[in-house]
Amino acid sequence: MEETRPTVLKRIEKLMRNLAAASLIGMALVTGADVLMRGVFNQPIFGSEEIVAILGIIVVGFALPYAHSQRSHIGVEILVRRLSRRTRSAVGLITNTATLILIGILTWRMFLYAASQAETGEVSMNLELPEYMVIYILAAGFLVYTICLAVDVIKFFKKSEG
Repeated sequence: MEETRPTVLKRIEKLMRNLAAASLIGMALVTGADVLMRGVFNQPIFGSEEIVAILGIIVVGFALPYAHSQRSHIGVEILVRRLSRRTRSAVGLITNTATLILIGILTWRMFLYAASQAETGEVSMNLELPEYMVIYILAAGFLVYTICLAVDVIKFFKKSEG
């Protein structure tokens, strides 16, 4: 179904997938460097835990839209596979609609939470990075995921009309 997505959405998914991959590599490099520095020089990298946590947030938030477009989420395939094509389609619609509603609410609340964090000026413990930026980044990933879900739900109804 990924090939029928709007071109803009495909480009955003690709960019986010690449940023998620780069963040995953960054997590491995920072962790490896920290272990090396601790072992060889007995001097850890200051704030490495925060850096790895922030990169992990980027990985999760930015990988979701691509994972959805590839249908690589965990499903109850053994059960659903035995249903008729029409029933499988209905289950997919219900699942996508419920996920759209839940992720939409989560995204909205994350943006509100990030705004409240920005007002209070919360910063991370060691590096004193503004926490609201990380929350906005994660919320942006969830926003794109919400749009992907909405496109799939709309596509279902357009297909059933024609």
